[in-house]
Amino acid sequence: MKEQLKARLKTLIEIPGVSGNEQLVATYMRDELSKYADEVTVDNLGNVYARKKGKKEGPTMMIAAHMDQIGFSVKNILPNGFILFDKIGTPSDKVMIGRKVVINGDIPGVIGIKSAHLESPEEAKSIKTAKESYIDIAASSREEVESLGIRIGDRIEFMSDFTEMKNKDYICTKSIDNRLSCALLIELFAKLDGMDFAGEIVGVGTIQEETGMKGAFIAGNKIDPDYAIAIDTIPSGDTPDINTERDLPIRLGDGPVLVMGDGIMVGILFSFPTKKVIDQIDKAAKNKKVNLQEITLIGEGYATDAARLSFAGSGIPFGILATPRRYTHSPIELLNINDAVGTLDILCGLVEANGEADLSFI
Repeated sequence: MKEQLKARLKTLIEIPGVSGNEQLVATYMRDELSKYADEVTVDNLGNVYARKKGKKEGPTMMIAAHMDQIGFSVKNILPNGFILFDKIGTPSDKVMIGRKVVINGDIPGVIGIKSAHLESPEEAKSIKTAKESYIDIAASSREEVESLGIRIGDRIEFMSDFTEMKNKDYICTKSIDNRLSCALLIELFAKLDGMDFAGEIVGVGTIQEETGMKGAFIAGNKIDPDYAIAIDTIPSGDTPDINTERDLPIRLGDGPVLVMGDGIMVGILFSFPTKKVIDQIDKAAKNKKVNLQEITLIGEGYATDAARLSFAGSGIPFGILATPRRYTHSPIELLNINDAVGTLDILCGLVEANGEADLSFI
């Protein structure tokens, strides 16, 4: 399973899909899920819905994984051929300058950096923002840039190799957030034919999570499931620059993460998972003998599709199951594939037990 999941992840991270431009990822998800689902549809905004009915009556469980990634977009093309850009989502300025990028999936460029020989002491210590930076595609005029098909608003993403570390359980690449969960969703559906479960499982590849969780809100209203699981990745805190126990007690290799509460802005991007869904995730982890880490990230700049699902439908009980990774929103995100396998095992346990729990609030 590890090697199969690695291969699926490698394929997915190579597909461009910066938020608001998820067409190619959605096409892949549709085609792959169609091999296993009873029905696959794509709505007009781009969400992909895969449905699979069990052998007996039961509740509808929605499992949501966002398809988009952070990146940039073309803001302006200068007369000399350099490109100005905006951020989409929250890529880190610290890892931006001097990086290779690709525009529209096939036009390479670099985010320029002033020669170290010419930097002042102040410049050497400072970090440039996106608005102070530019992209060089080795073109000499605006007309040359436009002749390549580049226009204002086109999406830009980091270039990054898919790297297995010396310990091959560790993978370093871009867009682990959240192509990993897309891979998990496909692999889960590949297993459903051989599983005895009740009710209906609806897997959703959602759009624009990184820019406001729009897809999840629409999907929640469309499906109005009995309950939902948002699957995503989550920062780990096991590096020297983080006080792990105080700020982020999550470690790579210690298993998937049960998020007990998250939020960026109270009342806007803020969610408390439903206690009875939390209990179901916990039970599935115990049955599958998967170690489950637990965390709250309230006011720490972290949110998932669950933040919008909590506003959707007629009242959707939900849980958040996340796989840890280091170096958030950078081209060097790092994961332990065993944590991802644990996430898949728990999802299988949830499907197998679908319908066993009373999900009423009281």
